[in-house]
Amino acid sequence: IQQLGEDRILVQLPGFTDIEAAKKLVEQTGFLEFREVELNSAGQPVYLGDYLAQPTLAFFDKKETGSRIFVDAQAESGKPIAILVKDEKGLYFTDVSGNPVDNATLGKSSRVPSWIPARGDNGTPLTGNLLANATPMLNQQVTGAEPEVSIEWNDQGSIIFDQIARRLYNPQETYSLEHVLGIFLDGNIIQAPQVRAQAFHGSGVISGSFTIDEANNLANLLKSGALPVQLSRPPLYQEKISATLGANFIKMSWSAGLVGIILVMLFMIAYYRLPGFLASLALVFYGTLVLTIFKLWPVTLSLAGLGGFIVSIGMAVDANILIFERMKEEFRTGRTLGAAIEAGFNRAWTAIRDSNITTIIACIILIWLGTSVIASATVTGFAITLLIGVIISMFTAITVTRTFLRLFIGTGLVGKISLFTADWRNK
Repeated sequence: IQQLGEDRILVQLPGFTDIEAAKKLVEQTGFLEFREVELNSAGQPVYLGDYLAQPTLAFFDKKETGSRIFVDAQAESGKPIAILVKDEKGLYFTDVSGNPVDNATLGKSSRVPSWIPARGDNGTPLTGNLLANATPMLNQQVTGAEPEVSIEWNDQGSIIFDQIARRLYNPQETYSLEHVLGIFLDGNIIQAPQVRAQAFHGSGVISGSFTIDEANNLANLLKSGALPVQLSRPPLYQEKISATLGANFIKMSWSAGLVGIILVMLFMIAYYRLPGFLASLALVFYGTLVLTIFKLWPVTLSLAGLGGFIVSIGMAVDANILIFERMKEEFRTGRTLGAAIEAGFNRAWTAIRDSNITTIIACIILIWLGTSVIASATVTGFAITLLIGVIISMFTAITVTRTFLRLFIGTGLVGKISLFTADWRNK
């Protein structure tokens, strides 16, 4: 997940082959919260029928502020029968979408329990933003390696969860609504496990009769619900690249890039001879350095990103050509080879600097547009790879190639003008 500007994120899902399932998972991201069954003064569960018989039963004091959700924890759909809310209109029932529900239609569901937000001792509710991670796993201590979901809380979540666990702890093996912690996503209950310990110290395990797929799905829902906001639907931009297409694309792209670089190097060597050979070595160093940075960042080489990288290679070669042409002019004026090399680099630097700074400014503008205005990963990928390449090319053209030529000056080959192009003549 990458942030794009202030109100957009980019989600990449490697391994997903069903784009509709991936969209459903992303769009399902919503408000994750944990609830417990409401108890009356006698410590017994409160049901929907109790509210239908006596609507004023609800105690909306400071600690218990929040809607009541009426849902059967064993229901396969997980959808609530009704939600009781309180606002300036008073107390009334709605469905999960907020539409009013007629009380007369709720009578047959009178034994559905009321769920209230689970809160710590200071009244802070336990919600998804306090969840650090959720991971599917296999319990090897039971026969058949039973699937489970391991959860981890952040520091605040760990404290609140342990406070709730001490209150809901059930030392008995029998299922009891008084000791259940319900997991709700956008008002729908997805699990209602019993609390089997009084303290978890930041981590715990949700176990049950899960299949591997169900454990994976629960972990995904917990992690997706940890986002503090809902996402717009449908996505602003989507792209699908199959694994086969991606592998073939990478193979063909590398082949094409290698052939192109070899042709450029052959041209440089044929036309500029020794300087061209040294520039080719610098180009190899440049490519290795840029790809290393891409690996460490890391940068994904999409089609647009690869295009930016190739353009930056062309700019690196262009910088060397400017330097060599300036060196020829200086050598023809009667300078020694060493002096011509130094003067060529010094006088070509201004043109190289100005052109590259212009490109860097353009890249920064493209990155801003791609992340904040049009939210295009294609534009951003091209701009980032080009920006990195241009910055590195300035270093290799001025420093690496120059170092190679200086080393050459110190050898006995300095007097062999044939190592340079045929038109290098002292006029």
